[in-house]
Amino acid sequence: MLAMAAKKSASAPPGDGVAATLPANLTFEKALAELEEITEKLEDGKESLEESMRLYEYGLALKEFCEVKLKEAEGKWLMLKKAKDGSVSAQELPNDKIPEPNELQGQMF
Repeated sequence: MLAMAAKKSASAPPGDGVAATLPANLTFEKALAELEEITEKLEDGKESLEESMRLYEYGLALKEFCEVKLKEAEGKWLMLKKAKDGSVSAQELPNDKIPEPNELQGQMF
């Protein structure tokens, strides 16, 4: 087992391993769709063991990619404020300061 683990790490691509094989132009939506396809293939059980392992590892990389994208999106909340002169400004809000929908009643335009 130990020799197998050493061989695997020696043949791994530089950088983030499997994650380094993700396409540069990958979007959250594409990654999620690919992850769903991989899940279906693995559930079917028609793939060889080697292909199943490859798909599983790639699926893990896609999962991590999606988690990172979701975390990035969580931190991007803006509150738009309209001044008396009609101008609009955007204020970034930290996650712990995001108002509940019922707190915004009457403040939306």
